[in-house]
Amino acid sequence: MPRQKRSSTPRLPRFSPTRIGLYLFCPRAYFFYYQRGLKWGGLSAGHAFGGSLHRALQAFHERGGVEQVSLEELQAELRERWSAAGYASPEEAAAHLQAGEELLRQYYQSAPEPGRSTLWTERTVQHRYEDFVLFGKVDRLDRRPDGALEVVDYKSGRLTVTAEEVRASLALKVYQLLVARENPGTEVYTGILCLRSGVHVSIHRGAEELEEAEREIRQIVHTLLLDEAMAPIPGPQCRDCVYPRVCPAGRQWLITHDGSWTSPPAARSAETPPSPEAD
Repeated sequence: MPRQKRSSTPRLPRFSPTRIGLYLFCPRAYFFYYQRGLKWGGLSAGHAFGGSLHRALQAFHERGGVEQVSLEELQAELRERWSAAGYASPEEAAAHLQAGEELLRQYYQSAPEPGRSTLWTERTVQHRYEDFVLFGKVDRLDRRPDGALEVVDYKSGRLTVTAEEVRASLALKVYQLLVARENPGTEVYTGILCLRSGVHVSIHRGAEELEEAEREIRQIVHTLLLDEAMAPIPGPQCRDCVYPRVCPAGRQWLITHDGSWTSPPAARSAETPPSPEAD
């Protein structure tokens, strides 16, 4: 039999809130990370802690939540999925594990809103535009008592959050847009749940506001796609950047404004491009 020809349709570039956010942070940093393959530092204790909690909560909801899983089983899910990577010592890892078990106890014992149900957790959603694909990984999607959907984003390091902070979050803006585009005709909310305190704040964007957010995101992506220079934008963000070692403009800004430059941990060459699932 003759071999079938592969489709000649080019694969569209994919953009997540992480990718877009890094470009807004500094185009040169985006170039170093995504085009040169210089990783943005190593795994931190905060990322390791959050990842372990996410995996435990995913298993908890997949097994049926409070109605099917005991508190002891939920805490056992955390211990089973615990990763000690990123911690400075076994003692630090053990202290975080104990703190994680306490967070899960609070999560388990918090009374859910009557009529609210969790549809799924830890799922990547995406929407295809004519020249790129927008995607993001949602922590949790709930059905509210009024029938609307709500994107719930976990924060393991925060005690409080405001509606203004939820509205200003690029990631939550993208998640709400993606869920809304994949569920036409359904109202979509987005919110942050602070796991340490149980504080949960959500907002709603109407159709006009959501369309404005979509235009903003598409404009940023189109600017990125046309940006061949990826020029640095030196500024205060250079203090939080690992790339002054390989970025003369950022290094000079630090010397000029701070009087010196202390070499941060070296950016290290990536063997493979960053996984989209990690964004």
